[in-house]
Amino acid sequence: MLRILTKDMFETDRRAFDEMFRARAAVFRDRLGWQVDVRNEWERDRYDETEDPVYLVTQLPSGALTGSLRLLPTTGATMLKSEFRQFFDEPIDVDSPTTWECTRFCVHPLAHADQNSTRTVATELLCGLCDLALDTGIEGIVGVYDAAMIGVYRRIGWRPTPLARSRSEIGNLYVGLWEVTADNCRTLRANLSRLIEQASRNSAGTAVDERHGGIR
Repeated sequence: MLRILTKDMFETDRRAFDEMFRARAAVFRDRLGWQVDVRNEWERDRYDETEDPVYLVTQLPSGALTGSLRLLPTTGATMLKSEFRQFFDEPIDVDSPTTWECTRFCVHPLAHADQNSTRTVATELLCGLCDLALDTGIEGIVGVYDAAMIGVYRRIGWRPTPLARSRSEIGNLYVGLWEVTADNCRTLRANLSRLIEQASRNSAGTAVDERHGGIR
């Protein structure tokens, strides 16, 4: 199940925010070793605190979250304009009301404990993201991703168009633009349905290695 969270829901949905921020700390700091700010076991940055992000989460019937991502309009403050800007030699000037930035794409550790395929959770998040964007007039999603994820996005069915590549000393990172179209959304829904059907038959799917990092 997919849910949308906003800052004004913080007190009424505190459990969901608690699980999301704890999972981000477990994945980004503990597993991937990123230099992120963690306080009281929550990975939470200035965009969570001072901007008005929209969060998309996947949820089990029990209420436990299995994945999450964050969206910010590119007309305001974004990580691409600040933290990620130094990664790239050429300026990436993305500033449009119809293009939003996706960061903190995270498959939660709980997903493995519940035998939910990482690929299924990732596909569900991207499927929900594409549908949400299509419904709200967002035409493109921009984000930073590792080159190792290119094949993953191809298998899931929503490949980004690379806009820039990072300097070699930074790593093998790209800025990508995911085009939001009805065809892309249909492809994602079809792939998600196949993954869910395979899981119901106890057929093992191909797992995504989150150590490579999805949309940062």
